[in-house]
Amino acid sequence: MDGWLEFYYRDNAKQLRALVRSILSRKIGRVLGKDLDEYYSAANHAFAEIACRKTYDPNKGDRDGYLYGALSRALCEEWKRQNCGKRKQRAAIRDEAGEVAVGRDGKPKWAYLEDVSLDAPIDGADGPSLGETLWSGDRADVCLEGSLEGGAAGKYLERLSKTQRQIAIRKMEGVPASVIKRELGLSDKRYRRHCEELKEFSSACALYESGTAGKDKEDEETMTGTGQTMERCKTDKISISSIIKKIDGHTIRFDHPLQRESGQWSASMKGNLVSDILQGNRLHPLVFAEQVIHGIPIIWDLDGKQRCTNAYLYSKNGYKVSRHIRRPMIRYQAAKKDGNGNAVLDGQGFPVVINMEFDIRGKKFCDLPDELKDRFLDYSFNYDQYLNCSEEDIGYHIERYNDGKPMTASQRGVTRLGAAYAKAVKELSRRPFFLDIGNYKASEFKNGAVGRVVVESVMAAYYIEDWKKEQEYQCEYLRQNASEADFARFGELVGRLERAVTKETARLFDAKDSFLWFGLFARFAKTGHPDEAFISFLAEFSRSLHGENVGGRTYDSLCADPKTGKAKATKDRGIVLSKMELLWELLRGHCLRTAEKRMA
Repeated sequence: MDGWLEFYYRDNAKQLRALVRSILSRKIGRVLGKDLDEYYSAANHAFAEIACRKTYDPNKGDRDGYLYGALSRALCEEWKRQNCGKRKQRAAIRDEAGEVAVGRDGKPKWAYLEDVSLDAPIDGADGPSLGETLWSGDRADVCLEGSLEGGAAGKYLERLSKTQRQIAIRKMEGVPASVIKRELGLSDKRYRRHCEELKEFSSACALYESGTAGKDKEDEETMTGTGQTMERCKTDKISISSIIKKIDGHTIRFDHPLQRESGQWSASMKGNLVSDILQGNRLHPLVFAEQVIHGIPIIWDLDGKQRCTNAYLYSKNGYKVSRHIRRPMIRYQAAKKDGNGNAVLDGQGFPVVINMEFDIRGKKFCDLPDELKDRFLDYSFNYDQYLNCSEEDIGYHIERYNDGKPMTASQRGVTRLGAAYAKAVKELSRRPFFLDIGNYKASEFKNGAVGRVVVESVMAAYYIEDWKKEQEYQCEYLRQNASEADFARFGELVGRLERAVTKETARLFDAKDSFLWFGLFARFAKTGHPDEAFISFLAEFSRSLHGENVGGRTYDSLCADPKTGKAKATKDRGIVLSKMELLWELLRGHCLRTAEKRMA
């Protein structure tokens, strides 16, 4: 209990005040400054009830969630008390000449007076109070870059799905995880998946962007020279500090449509990378490709994305070093300091150097000694850069450099899709249906499985007769035969399902069978029946229709091995076509029965 009290009441109860302001903004709305102290008092009283009378039972679950609920009730009671017979002060509105303004009815215009408390926040619930700003000597009209209306936080939120935005905003407001899950109806598993997405490199970069991100002109010219050359590839070095500048300045791109997602590494792999860098160990060279687009040289990362993005995120305090790494103790030299923090000099005026050792386990970049921070930022990767590349060259090199690494079949297949269609697949896989509604795992977004679902679904929807189960074949087929309109039409189908699908039927859409339901819905959409009829069929299928006999076969029998009777997972052409035809017959029968019931 002592640690709990210390957390909420340190720094003039900063955490408790932030929690109170968060509850007020969500439960009550705008609160006048003169009333804020009353709410703080009510919160203190509620906290004291919990702490002194020990009303919290550890068996009830999350302690912060319990406090959140208790404060919410106390603040709502205070709101009721304040608004019983409450009267506000008011004053007449005057014009520039000091004369009382008069309305059309000839009566004076009035405005309510608002007293301002020194504890009133300036920039949102987590911003500094007016008193803190005045006492620190800063300008009172300070505007935080991280406000939700704009700046880095605004850009960050724009990249998230609807559910992820709601989670992020609540986290910024200090709402406990148990309350967030309850309010949004999220399971522990789905909440953890969304939280992992919030920390992805592509989203997190928005929080670190700076409008004045510096560009190293010399490095820029080195990597993006526009002069004609007969060279096909050149080799050089690039420091982590230069990589950080180029990522912030968007002159190195890690989002080529054919490249797999970031976040492929485990916590221990990221920690070992930091350890190797701080030791000065040699790492595999990075690989870049220069592509001239509209006369502008663009540098794409082909190999080394995980090294660059994880080094970047660590420099921004994006994660702590794992405790399970090979070599946690880092040796370094530092200048000896006296009691005043000044460097100790020898008889010749040179600093006295001492040998030091630092344990990096559980440490963020900000926790490192200055000497190790400098060592990290100064570390240089070797890199190879291919020049004047075409789209074909980039796809070829991406696949070639991942041959000896754990690139999944789905990730390898996308390299055959072409940049334009690969981009369309990635955009579709980030739709709310896949992020928030369907039954997909967090790992399936990273390993390319959700992208595979989109490819399979477009095949099932428009090219089912040419189906083959190999992902590389499907991607190659779509690159040669599909059109942008096919992906646009599929996007419209996904949008319709986003609006119509229920929690019960959403479970059917997983990485294994989604293509069947999307393909069936594309066929159903041509009938003109309302989408609710399709959702009704999915619900009935999950309950009983999967075992209904059609022509001597059931869907369950098609999913079982005829010899052993055990479930089998196959996407062979014959099985897929048989399943699709059987599902179509079941769907037609369901729609017919539904229509007959309405007629009766």
